[in-house]
Amino acid sequence: MNKTEILKALTAAFRKEFSDGLGFREPTYAKVAMTIPSTTATNTYAWLSAFPRMKEWVGERTLNKLGKQAMSIENKLFESTVSVPRTDIEDDQVGIYRPIMKQAGVSAAELPDDLVWPLLAKGKATLCYDGQNFFDTDHVWYENVDGTGTTKNMSNLTTGTDADAPTWYVIDDTNVLKPLVYQERTKPEFETKFDPSKSDKVFLEDVYLYGIRARGNAGFGLWQLAHMVEKTNLTKAALAKVVKEMKELKTDGGYDLKIRPSLLVVPPALEETAREILEQTIQDGTTNIWAGRLKLHVEYGL
Repeated sequence: MNKTEILKALTAAFRKEFSDGLGFREPTYAKVAMTIPSTTATNTYAWLSAFPRMKEWVGERTLNKLGKQAMSIENKLFESTVSVPRTDIEDDQVGIYRPIMKQAGVSAAELPDDLVWPLLAKGKATLCYDGQNFFDTDHVWYENVDGTGTTKNMSNLTTGTDADAPTWYVIDDTNVLKPLVYQERTKPEFETKFDPSKSDKVFLEDVYLYGIRARGNAGFGLWQLAHMVEKTNLTKAALAKVVKEMKELKTDGGYDLKIRPSLLVVPPALEETAREILEQTIQDGTTNIWAGRLKLHVEYGL
């Protein structure tokens, strides 16, 4: 084969390694985030404030008003580039780059995880669609179903007094809607540059370039589906209190939101404690009523 054919064959091989890497590990972000396709630079989510429930139709339809503060998520550009010296290709040393290309695929597949999970820790200081911080103690619901009348406060934030206790979260992952949003503009793409006449990098530095490009971002969705617990030791009693509070959340008009807490998210420091609570069927000779009640996710980025 001539040089062009060799480079095309090499690119095909590298592209396959990248593709294999994309499927090597299953991302976990979908447990807490809904994927929203994007076709523009920025998506606006005014509809997040409309959390409608079916109710008896008496008289005219009740219109669920959209929130005054629409939340927008601007897409960002992400890349990863590998440079391969031309001499390595000439000397048939390309085998050492195959794992790198596969790892690039793994990294690309994990991009949503890298964007979504850190949002939980930022939620206490980041505004969401209702103008309050995502995790806050003074979200509100209105007396009337149309969003008018007196208001009552709701909270999805518990702050205790145990200063050294790691933060943990309870999530309802049973709905179509999720507490967070992963906005996908462009899926990861594999790109190459190996023509000296079209690339100064190839001509001046004698390297071929293989890169990955993607566009997207992540942001906050429905605060009602997530509860942050800080400075509070993870115990059955603390977990029961949070679950009860989440189940009591209401929407405008006083209708129950029917939140179903179903997922406990903890950092590695709480994994052993969480497994004891959720997985041990017998504790101290008695039945553990929390065994199997919630799923468990251990997240290293918290």
